[in-house]
Amino acid sequence: MAARPRAAAGSERTATMVDRTRELAALRAGLRDAESGTARVVVIEGAAGVGKTALLQATRDEALAAGFRALWARSPHLATAAPYELLRRLLGPEVMRLGGPGALSGAAAFAAPLFSPGAATVAGVDYGCHWLLAALTDEGPLLLAVDDAHWADAESLRILADTAEDLQNAPFGIVVTARPASDPLVEAMLDRLATIEGARVLRPGPLTESGVAAVLRAAFGAAPDPAFTQACAQASGGNVFYLRELVRPLVAAGRPPTAGTAAELAATGPDALIRTVRWRLGELGPAATAVAQAAAVLGDDTPLRHVEALAAVDEAAVPAAALRAASILARAEPVGFPHPLVRAAVEQTIHEGQLGRLHARAARVLQQASAPAAQVAKHLLRAPPAASPGVVDLLAGEARHDLESGSPATAHQLLARALAEPPAPAERPALLLALAGAERATGAQAKAREHLAEVVETGSRELSICAMAELFELLYEVDDEDAAAGLRRRAIAAEPYGNTPAEIRLHSTLLMHVATGLAEPAPARLIDVDLEALPTGSGEQRRLLLYAAVHRRGTGHCPPAEFLAHLRRAVHDLPGRRPLTYWEVMAALESAAYLASVEAMPDADRVLARLRPEVARLRHIAPDLQAEWSHRTVLNRLRCGRFEEAQVMLGEAERFAERHGLTLYVRSAQSARGCIHLERGDYAEAARHLRRGAGEAFYLTALAELLSGRPAEALAGLALPSDPAAAVTEREIEFEAHLVASHAYERLGDRDRARHEAEREVAVRRRHGPPFRLALALRRRATFAPAREAVEMLAEASAAATGTPRLPVLARVQASYGAALRRAGRLREARTELAAALDCAVRLDMPGLATKLTAEIHAAGGRPRRTRVTGVSALTDSQAAVARLAAEGRTNREIAETLYVTIKTVETHLAAVYRKLAVPGREHLGAAMGAGR
Repeated sequence: MAARPRAAAGSERTATMVDRTRELAALRAGLRDAESGTARVVVIEGAAGVGKTALLQATRDEALAAGFRALWARSPHLATAAPYELLRRLLGPEVMRLGGPGALSGAAAFAAPLFSPGAATVAGVDYGCHWLLAALTDEGPLLLAVDDAHWADAESLRILADTAEDLQNAPFGIVVTARPASDPLVEAMLDRLATIEGARVLRPGPLTESGVAAVLRAAFGAAPDPAFTQACAQASGGNVFYLRELVRPLVAAGRPPTAGTAAELAATGPDALIRTVRWRLGELGPAATAVAQAAAVLGDDTPLRHVEALAAVDEAAVPAAALRAASILARAEPVGFPHPLVRAAVEQTIHEGQLGRLHARAARVLQQASAPAAQVAKHLLRAPPAASPGVVDLLAGEARHDLESGSPATAHQLLARALAEPPAPAERPALLLALAGAERATGAQAKAREHLAEVVETGSRELSICAMAELFELLYEVDDEDAAAGLRRRAIAAEPYGNTPAEIRLHSTLLMHVATGLAEPAPARLIDVDLEALPTGSGEQRRLLLYAAVHRRGTGHCPPAEFLAHLRRAVHDLPGRRPLTYWEVMAALESAAYLASVEAMPDADRVLARLRPEVARLRHIAPDLQAEWSHRTVLNRLRCGRFEEAQVMLGEAERFAERHGLTLYVRSAQSARGCIHLERGDYAEAARHLRRGAGEAFYLTALAELLSGRPAEALAGLALPSDPAAAVTEREIEFEAHLVASHAYERLGDRDRARHEAEREVAVRRRHGPPFRLALALRRRATFAPAREAVEMLAEASAAATGTPRLPVLARVQASYGAALRRAGRLREARTELAAALDCAVRLDMPGLATKLTAEIHAAGGRPRRTRVTGVSALTDSQAAVARLAAEGRTNREIAETLYVTIKTVETHLAAVYRKLAVPGREHLGAAMGAGR
């Protein structure tokens, strides 16, 4: 349940509101913005005791008065090691209000295990909480008030930041209080919250002298003497908590706030509080001291029986009552301190070495009481290493559970601590392998690389092979081909040809490298795979099937129809009754890429649609899957001419890749932008983006060089075989390298070589396809042919392109065919082809091509008709899907949840829909969409 706010009654609450006009005004402004539909985040930073909690409670009270649903939670001490603990406290009461975990529906149902007692959290809990918060904003304005966020877990704070970014136009507000966090991951999440667009950071300062006087007036019931006020201000430093502690004994003794009484003031501040607490504990005796120190170690809300066991006293209730009377404890069952400063002061009375030993004992006490492993692990993180196998096992087990449930930040902490225990030498590689997984998920790619390399060298054969497979994936993500080349030699020497998942995974990776020309020569055992006999029971096996088929195609022994059949088998009958594994998703994503490349675009789109919920569920523990899915989806949109949709996706995809350190996918976003500019005829911008995005991709590098006016450099990058009789390589099949080479030679004035490259491309496509690439090859070859022969080639190209979903290709082929017909004097046929091409170019927003086509139609004696670029027909598929759901009355959140996109993406699509349909809002969509049918 959400923790009750640490609200003091009457005078204390009034006291902390002194000198806070500026802060209260900023908080009220944030509430007004949130109420009007603009999400706001406010971070209240300051030292302990400055009054942050009172400001938070005042904000919550005003929100409730304004009709907000206000959820409050306080992060307890040591909560950083408990994944999703803050969200459990924050959202638990709301889940019960909605009918319990079983009542959660849609994407929010992924969060159900978090609120089900005894249930293990699984991957996707973070995704479910995100959508649960979004659903709550549909009910009305929502405020999340989080106290002591510096003690929160990083996973919960990340979800709050993600939600705040996604709900920018929702009635949603987040207010958190925080001090500097000791956990760098938590500090990073607090920084992210503070820098979200529109966020405010408030830093309440110390009380002024007039503010101190107001607090004293409320405490004593009389106006204080100026000398007394000045002495109190000086002694407390203007800290509200210290000021109250300073005068509390005087108020209790009935002393007046006069100049004479000022001499009785004791020093205050952290050191003085520690001395005061130490003195009080000394007065209360050893048993009370032991109970107080045990409570400080275990933290607020701990059952008294656990405190009693840690303190090693026979009956803790008596000393606990004495501690309450001395205002060291606020309550005894469960224990709780009146303020974090008091708990910290008690903790400071424990000698440094003894504190770690108490945390170690606390772990044992909790373990003996059958407390959850996560609760035990909190204390082990603060206990000194003791070379205990049991500690290593507990931390490693909890870390693996956290990794599987989507909490890599917490898993990272636990694994690092397990390694410090330290483990037995034989156990270290397994821990390093798990740690590298957590590091990859949290964006620490350099550390993951270092740890994987150590496992390759020191682990058992199985662990070494696992590490090599993981390291290849990492090197791919950071785009380091040089390092991959060295690892390849080591991996081939390991002969990973067995049937374990790790060996199959590494085998498939090496096959991919051989097929794409990155590794040669290849041992016979690596490439001799019986494709027809390969099973598809696991993701690793499906991936091996994929790359064995790719390799066979590259050797010329797998015709297009057979290759397509293997691709379809690699994605056939994916399990539907259980969540997919990482490698099932990855194999399907890579298969979808090849399906798209061989013109099986509907198959590719179906696979991507099937994987969308799986990728969403795994996006935090396996961000590379989300990045790969986004990349493949963007490319498919781009290839089909859906540039507007591709651009909407690109911004989010690039931000996601940057956040997770996925260099390759950041570059891929740049390359995709370059391709869009290329299709639209802006070659300078295309070259600029392609140069930034090419990285190690030879084809994109060559294309960027060509567009930049450096044809010789483009040819050098392509490194095509000089022997006309050379066997066709996988690179030639998968990329249109000869087309780029043809243009490069023509730029250099070598038309004969340019024609030769075009002929080579035609030959490759006649054998390997697919039809759209044959159409492009024929289009290029026709530029070197006499007029009549060019018309025949382009007629064949037009027939090959007919029915392709790659509309930009169709438009270009039609444009070339129409122009050839005009030059041949067949004007009526030319006008028909040119008009169709122009209609396509305008609809796709390809202005460069549209301009050329307009001139061609005029030259053919025609008049270009105006193509409709508004109305229902002008909507992209994604825009139409969003518009239909909005017309049915779905909210933006419901639409986003249904389509597995962000709410921001829905808002972007709706803005385009309103513009194209010329309607002012969603209430008019039903009529507009109906009229367009």
